Amino acid sequence: MIRQRLSSSIKFQLIYQDETKFGSAVTGQCDTTIRRYCASITAHRNRYGLANVVAHARELLAQTMVPGGLADLYQRPNILLEDWLYPDPKAVKPVALELERNIGETIVIEKLSPNLLCELALYLGEWQQGSNAPTTTIARELWNALGDYGALVEVNELSVKPQLGHATFVGHSTLRLSDGNSNILFDPFLLPKSEVYPPNYQPLSLEEMGQPDAVFITHSHPDHFDLGTLLRVVANTPIFVPEVKRESVLAIDMALRLRQLGFENIHTLRWFDETRIGGMRVIALPFYGEQPTVAQALHPEIRNEGNTYLIEYCDRRVALTADSGTDCLGDVKKLAAVALERYGSLDTLFGGYRGFGLYPIQYLFSSVARYLPFVPENSWQVRQKMMCDADDLIDVAEIWNAKRIVPYSDGGAPWYWQRGLGPCLDGSQAHIMAVDPTPEHVCQVATQRSGTRKDGAIASPVSICLLRPGDALAFAQEDKRRQGAGSREEGGLVFAQEDTQVIQNQSWPYSIDFREK
Repeated sequence: MIRQRLSSSIKFQLIYQDETKFGSAVTGQCDTTIRRYCASITAHRNRYGLANVVAHARELLAQTMVPGGLADLYQRPNILLEDWLYPDPKAVKPVALELERNIGETIVIEKLSPNLLCELALYLGEWQQGSNAPTTTIARELWNALGDYGALVEVNELSVKPQLGHATFVGHSTLRLSDGNSNILFDPFLLPKSEVYPPNYQPLSLEEMGQPDAVFITHSHPDHFDLGTLLRVVANTPIFVPEVKRESVLAIDMALRLRQLGFENIHTLRWFDETRIGGMRVIALPFYGEQPTVAQALHPEIRNEGNTYLIEYCDRRVALTADSGTDCLGDVKKLAAVALERYGSLDTLFGGYRGFGLYPIQYLFSSVARYLPFVPENSWQVRQKMMCDADDLIDVAEIWNAKRIVPYSDGGAPWYWQRGLGPCLDGSQAHIMAVDPTPEHVCQVATQRSGTRKDGAIASPVSICLLRPGDALAFAQEDKRRQGAGSREEGGLVFAQEDTQVIQNQSWPYSIDFREK
């Protein structure tokens, strides 16, 4: 009998039924609610342009603070309704599985019974590895449906296996770290291979990377917490998520949503908790930034809950800071100083650099419209830089005494930018550095950190290592615990100065002409 597995050319998406009053973060209906209440602002933009909207933000937002507008979300001035803050999690239920091929090409939405949904992870995780047709009726029906729509393919050995190295940049915020025995996936968001991409430059698949020994999530935004990808992971794989004590409009209870689908090994991590996966020590660190404001916000107890991570393995310390930045609780630069004192220097920092500087009224036209009601009136016309920009990222690395920076968490390949994530790196569209800088921009900033007229520009002592999705870092294998010439020792770990190589699994296919508006 021929064994089959899930196709790497198909994307899965969970469909939820949302019966909450104002909409949940699980479905994104909370954003739809905000846009409906602010339809007059959208009309103003269509007529006069976005710059005019920002210039008149105060009066435009004031006009929405009426019944039938944003006022419906407030119990009284500056106090938001409980139903908005905490949508009832029981009123948001998974009901179907959507299959997508190419970009936005929905093949089918397959309705699933509650009995199947509560074991969906068990079935899809097994089928990802390769399986014969199931014998139970309820699973067989889904298996047959997937087969009818081309979501199952024969199990074959890969003709060419990528060299994954010790740290593989899968793309956007997805990283695979390996000590040679165990491997961990962070923020797995895997997109399907497709004929719309260059044939010699395609996304990495879980088949190529292998099943992880553990998964770690930084926060619940859909490009970091992607259930469609996680459903391909074996159901008893340890999955570590930030602790969310109560699901809110800003933070999905990821543990709850995973258990609903049959995942069996879910763990929550608070800040400074740690765990071990084989020989790899993983420490959860605070996630600051990517909140509605960088300072004062209404209901500061409601947050985009998250973790950043520090990993010690192969005599290295690697950190990933995702979309972090500054908010009322702290900032990632101070975190770097605390982590340096507590754990020691970094070898490599994977850090976001997008900046994402928006005026609050611009939230309405972004993926986080839900942030808008949390902004106090006195900040309606104050730009909020939600994440680190290139200079901030280099500051973090210098404070943490990092050897190198790998810019990440901003797309990086066509399968991301064609979905609206990150800048277009093929030169087809202009970009604005405040919200869509290129990874090369980090390199440029690093070369001109300081200087004088006499001596010229002075570069950062931290090196910038630009990886394309699919590239990997390979660490030298010699015993680095023996102090040698040209090396340094930190906290019992010894770091050689030139002991990392870049593995390029695919050739970058684009001739880039970056343009800035």
